[in-house]
Amino acid sequence: MTVAPRHFETVEEAARGIRRLVDAASEIGCLTHKDADADSLGSALGFAEALRHMGRRVHVIVPSPIPRLLEHLPGFDTITQTPPPLDLLFTFDCGSVQRFGDQAALVESTPQVVNVDHHASNDGFGHLNLVDASASATGQIVHALLRAMDCPISSDAATNLYAALLTDTGGFRHENTTEAALRLGADLVGLGADPGWVALKSYKSHSVSQLRLEGMAIAHLRSEKDGRLVWSEVTREMLDATGADMQEAEGIIDQLQTAAPMKVAVLFKQAGPSVTKVSVRTRDEVDATRICIPFGGGGHRRAAGAELAEPLESARERVLEVARAQLDHRTG
Repeated sequence: MTVAPRHFETVEEAARGIRRLVDAASEIGCLTHKDADADSLGSALGFAEALRHMGRRVHVIVPSPIPRLLEHLPGFDTITQTPPPLDLLFTFDCGSVQRFGDQAALVESTPQVVNVDHHASNDGFGHLNLVDASASATGQIVHALLRAMDCPISSDAATNLYAALLTDTGGFRHENTTEAALRLGADLVGLGADPGWVALKSYKSHSVSQLRLEGMAIAHLRSEKDGRLVWSEVTREMLDATGADMQEAEGIIDQLQTAAPMKVAVLFKQAGPSVTKVSVRTRDEVDATRICIPFGGGGHRRAAGAELAEPLESARERVLEVARAQLDHRTG
């Protein structure tokens, strides 16, 4: 990248520059982060759908692995991992180039990159950066951008943006459930999103193998510091025993954080012999990013993650040491 990055203070300011880029581009990409969740993919699919209604050629790109648990999202069948050469690339819900996995080179090689995100830890890697840490979800920013660009929002686009908003607020249960988020949810329903269907697909469509894996992980739950720290893990042996795969471990951390006294919940996932993924959730005075940033990760105050290039056993001990220290410092 050779263009000096630009940061916008308002969506309206960003919309003018972004609209000019869209009108000038022949091939546009919409890229999610690795291990895409509904906020990242829903934002990409929703934005792409709106641009297609404007007559633009748009490609939704997802790093490996393809998030098959999100195959219910409208437009999922349009995903590609081999786009043509692009003039313009939008990225969604990602704070750094490293989080694009096997698509990181695409970010480096595209002439214009627009970075749309709501992570406070975003490092501003785009040529244009539209980052609002006060937004409940990246989908909320996408909706505001489409409105400011005077783009039509179809029922499919609304469904994708609703899924982004619903899941990143934990079904409108997390602390980031603001008045603006609730009003946006109603607006998206008015545009054609079906809230019952999105909730069903997001929270009530688990496979038997996924339920078995969740049960096994909960049975392995460990508790420390009078229940303020809870943690569990997903190993390759657990996947073999239940017939599940690692994508089906995504919802387990949300079960761990339901423990009444917890301040920190951690899930360790054995992604490979020397790769461990970590998910962290926190409450009250403990900041999840302070546990993940030392390991190259990031996220939000209440939800963060990291990926360590080391075996499960050593990664577990190093992360738990930081979690314990955070608890001692914040609640001691």
